[in-house]
Amino acid sequence: MVTKTESTAAVPVTLHQGAKSKLSDDNLMTYRISLALMKTLADEGVFTESEYRKICTKLTKNHSLSSSSIFAETT
Repeated sequence: MVTKTESTAAVPVTLHQGAKSKLSDDNLMTYRISLALMKTLADEGVFTESEYRKICTKLTKNHSLSSSSIFAETT
């Protein structure tokens, strides 16, 4: 029996030092806090529901999340 010593993974499993994952805790927390603030402002009438949906889309893109991500706000 031969033991392989090289990696057989298609891509590296760990991030390079200094690289930031789009699913990092900081990125997701900032995204969710931003959404909560925008929702509060929409509820207070600062902007319309339509504008809120556009903001959600923009925040999703700014935080490098896919619109189909389980973390993305769906409106």
